[in-house]
Amino acid sequence: MNYSDLATRLSQLGERLGRHSEKLEGENLGRSAGKLASQIDHFEEQLESYLASRKSGELLLESLLRSPASKRHLTIAQLKHGVRETCGKRMKSEDLAAAKREFIELVRGAGKQDQAVEFLKGVFAEAVHVESGGKDKTLLQREFIHLGQLLDEEFAVEIASRTFAELRRVAAVNGIRFTDKTNRERLTTLIRRYAQRAALNVPGGVPKAIGRAKVIGSN
Repeated sequence: MNYSDLATRLSQLGERLGRHSEKLEGENLGRSAGKLASQIDHFEEQLESYLASRKSGELLLESLLRSPASKRHLTIAQLKHGVRETCGKRMKSEDLAAAKREFIELVRGAGKQDQAVEFLKGVFAEAVHVESGGKDKTLLQREFIHLGQLLDEEFAVEIASRTFAELRRVAAVNGIRFTDKTNRERLTTLIRRYAQRAALNVPGGVPKAIGRAKVIGSN
């Protein structure tokens, strides 16, 4: 639907109706006018609801970008990724404050406020989850050791069952450095490499592949 064309048509119709309003009569025309008035009321309600929702989404977006979580966790690389993911656009800003302003402008222009809000919530939730520490952090460290002890085919199966976000959490908690540009394949390679090293440092934690090689060699 081209809403600009619709606005033009409604404006032209309104002008014509206004010029001839005192001369119009007839049952059929009256019924059509009644139906049109009812449809206009319904459309106006939906339009108001949409505009209010969009405004609400924009306010929430601005609030998230000003939040303590944003100051603590948000990076330029994440904002650039968010714009690509939600709007299919590229950001030019290399300063964080400017990047936040450009992020809002691009998202507003594309009408993707709700999607951008969900993206930011996901970024903050993941960061908080990684930093939560305690039992969760310990479990992720144990999982890391476990991954390092698996055979290649077992590791591949285990990794395939994990989401990319889960792999990022495992990597982050266990000190693997990566960026927003690091894809799943590269992150998997890093996890494999460092998990095997970690497994070697655990008493009795020789990776299965190495253990099997030793058995074969002893025969």
